[in-house]
Amino acid sequence: MTDRLAGLLLFLPVPIVLWLFTRAPLGVGASLGIGIVLMASHRLYARPFALSRAGRRCLWCGGPAGDGPRVAVEEPHGRTAWRACGPRHADLLARVFGTAHRWRWFLRVGILGSLALFLAGALPAARGWLGPVTFADASAFFRLGVSLTVLPFGWLAASIAPRPAEEIRVPFPVHVQALIGTAAMLWLFRIVGLVWIAQVAVYAFRRP
Repeated sequence: MTDRLAGLLLFLPVPIVLWLFTRAPLGVGASLGIGIVLMASHRLYARPFALSRAGRRCLWCGGPAGDGPRVAVEEPHGRTAWRACGPRHADLLARVFGTAHRWRWFLRVGILGSLALFLAGALPAARGWLGPVTFADASAFFRLGVSLTVLPFGWLAASIAPRPAEEIRVPFPVHVQALIGTAAMLWLFRIVGLVWIAQVAVYAFRRP
């Protein structure tokens, strides 16, 4: 099995968790519980895989890095060493991660804040404890909050030049995007963000 295919398979729990959270196909309680377990355990196997291949896979495109430039990244839990397949991809990584660091509170509030509020309110809403607020309302709020965060980041991050001699620092671990490549992750932000905003707009229009 190639590194790219293995990385894609290890990335699959991420969309599965989002599907469980937003659609609750197994019922709200079971879907949230399984989703939380998948989310909490993902790092245990995804990060060792990503780090073991950090020196041979391009962190930007996910392809073979060869003798491309090394990229040192200051993550929340320490410095890690990655690689790009060429100077252009190394520059794109510096741009995206530099933007992420400068926008760190925007990303944290938009993504983690929306997730925390959703997890806190989804089950009470499903059980009718929040009055007129339903689980569908909580799901729509979560999708809207995340979309309004990842859409501008996905479209703009790679176009913002890093500051001179800026150390590459990120507010989040980078092993998730290392599984499929940072470029693919940005496209997912763009596509999923647009789809979710459209879904929320349709839901708001049809809501009684």
